[in-house]
Amino acid sequence: MDRVHATQHFVTQTTYSDAEGWTAIELLETSGGAKAVVARVVFWDAQGQFALELGVPELPLTIVEELIAEARSTIEFR
Repeated sequence: MDRVHATQHFVTQTTYSDAEGWTAIELLETSGGAKAVVARVVFWDAQGQFALELGVPELPLTIVEELIAEARSTIEFR
């Protein structure tokens, strides 16, 4: 994702930890040139399911829906 919503700019990146057994799509918000992770969708290998983690009190629902859809379509089950 590379999307502007109102005054917020959101991008995503993929990250993982083989040692801990998870893969995630992180949602970053750019503010004043700095990027901060505001949410992520994690797929836990041991549980076989996704989890949504939020780092801010609220996000636009359209952005959350797009983040979840991206995670489901890009994270490969290992």
